[in-house]
Amino acid sequence: MSLNRSDTGGTHMRSNKQVVVVLGATGVVGSGAVRRYLGEGATVVAVSRSAPKLEALKKRLAAPHLLSAVGDFTSDDEAFKTRDAVAAVLGGQPIDHVLSSIGFVTVDQVASATPVATFRAALDGGLFNNFLAARAFLPALKTREGSSFTMVSGGLAHFPPPDPKLWMGTVKNAAVNALTFGLASETLKDQVRVNTVCIHFSVALPGEKKNHFGMPAEKDSDALAPIFPAVARGLGRGQVICLNTWADVERIAQ
Repeated sequence: MSLNRSDTGGTHMRSNKQVVVVLGATGVVGSGAVRRYLGEGATVVAVSRSAPKLEALKKRLAAPHLLSAVGDFTSDDEAFKTRDAVAAVLGGQPIDHVLSSIGFVTVDQVASATPVATFRAALDGGLFNNFLAARAFLPALKTREGSSFTMVSGGLAHFPPPDPKLWMGTVKNAAVNALTFGLASETLKDQVRVNTVCIHFSVALPGEKKNHFGMPAEKDSDALAPIFPAVARGLGRGQVICLNTWADVERIAQ
């Protein structure tokens, strides 16, 4: 589903002076989102599995409102430990927005030659971690006015992959999109709005020209990042927001 301009109209709450948690904050998409939210005046808690990468991010951005928490979403225990670690660094301050940019596209073998254990691991690392993130953070957001929970998926969800070895990426992204609808149904009468941003093009790390697969990218994650505050403060809920071109980013983020 593409998001029209009218779907982002209106404002629940601006992102400045708000608290935003970015899961996967040291990745391609997450790092750009962290920078953008900081630029809008938000307090940002960057979450990553890697303490060294978090320290490098904090050193690079050098922002007083950037906090960090090491955590993962491999099990209920780990997810709730991560939630508690975020709460600890915030000192009890409530969260307004969560951006889950965790997960990855697995490149292995064609579907009929892939061991089931490999497939299960791909779902653990691309679908179930988002599910666990929702279990950890959604309950507190349900009563928070203007709050949002946004996931990230990819355009492989909508068509056969150009390389048959990317089939697990197609399944993972399609499943994240479907998870959006399940979570949106659950929260229909709550304050929180659940949406997913589905990216159909290559995105580079800030300042670079290629994505993490080494494929050319027209723009980097700093150019993509304005989409996330726009979705967070919009009115839409239960949407898979397909970004087919960079023009869609510019249109929606206006």
